[in-house]
Amino acid sequence: MAPRIAIIGGGSAYMPGLAFSFARESERFAGASLVLHDIDPEALDVQARLTASILRARAAALEVAATTELDRALDGADFVLTTFRPGGLDARHRDESIPPEYGVIGQETTGPGGLAMAMRSIPALLEIAAGMRRAAPGALMLNYTNPVQLVTDALVRHGGIDVLGLCDQHRGEIAFLAGLIGADPHEMETDIWGTNHLTWTRAVRVSGEDVTARVFGRLAALDPAAVDDYWRPVVRLFPLYGLIPSRYLGYYAMHDEALERYRRSGRTRAQEIMEELPAIEASYRNQADSADPRPLGGRFSEEHGDFAVGVMAAALSGEPSRFVVNVPNHGAIDGLPYDAIVEMPCTLRGREIERRRMGPMPEQVAGLVRQMTAHARLASEAAVTGDRHIALQSLMAHPLVNDIAAAEAMLERLIPGAERA
Repeated sequence: MAPRIAIIGGGSAYMPGLAFSFARESERFAGASLVLHDIDPEALDVQARLTASILRARAAALEVAATTELDRALDGADFVLTTFRPGGLDARHRDESIPPEYGVIGQETTGPGGLAMAMRSIPALLEIAAGMRRAAPGALMLNYTNPVQLVTDALVRHGGIDVLGLCDQHRGEIAFLAGLIGADPHEMETDIWGTNHLTWTRAVRVSGEDVTARVFGRLAALDPAAVDDYWRPVVRLFPLYGLIPSRYLGYYAMHDEALERYRRSGRTRAQEIMEELPAIEASYRNQADSADPRPLGGRFSEEHGDFAVGVMAAALSGEPSRFVVNVPNHGAIDGLPYDAIVEMPCTLRGREIERRRMGPMPEQVAGLVRQMTAHARLASEAAVTGDRHIALQSLMAHPLVNDIAAAEAMLERLIPGAERA
């Protein structure tokens, strides 16, 4: 039977990337139904029309429907893809602009901003999980909604559903590394482990050939000053750790530089996106009914769409397929809690997950990862319970927060509705 796929956040600016990915993989999804859901009916209408046009232009035999009713979207679904931002960009702007007033970088997935987003995201995702238990028992949730580690933790422990946490950051890193040695990123894979947005890569292969030494050599030869801000943390920090770090490590190990860069710019990333969006959304509207849609890029990517669609295709086929996903540790990484949510390579065989045995993390990075798993568990629990005391504990467990008065003030402003325990 052809699968039914509910996309929660179907009015998102990321939706065209998913549409193009389904079109490229249309033979593996022939007859499938895509049901787009969003709370914004206008954005939903545009994306539903644009998705249908993209598929039609490429002779992709998938059906498209749209609804603002959650249970209707979930009804009978085989897969539920969650990709939305609770609170929108206005909330993201608050998450990013308040912490710098207290000397802490503002970022949507880590630190005080990540906790604030988790307090919005987790209740929304648990509501969707409850809807899945009613309307789509047995469905698999693929969650892109940030902060992925915290959300996945809450869903695994409280959702009562099957879930995989997705993040396409590692795909971007693969493209960067492939560019260093002139390789095809589609032929490259990495041994990467840690927690979401706090990972390290210890080995790189291209078509099965170990190219780790080549990649390490190219990284070591680069001048960080000659690399753009986005990838500079990877180049700057690689010699320190002897492993390839996630670019997000820059928020920890290059914190003051990142904070100063924000202060000089005078704008949050949310404000930058809000400035870009009108032209992008106008392009979506203009292309929605085109015979061959070519919407303006900038808010969707090949990595984002292909990753989620690839996981679904693998789950349908049952053929062993390797992906880097966020799952409970279950002993794959020594020294971390059994149920901590980790990001690591797994082999999917249908719905079965085989974790790659990764062993212990090197001491130069293990402590930070252990600290972040503690923060994530506390933050997840705070979001589930609404308990302000636990929320404060989670902030103080984060490596970027080292002053209780600042933590209390940030908590009051970022999450004013939390209970006082």
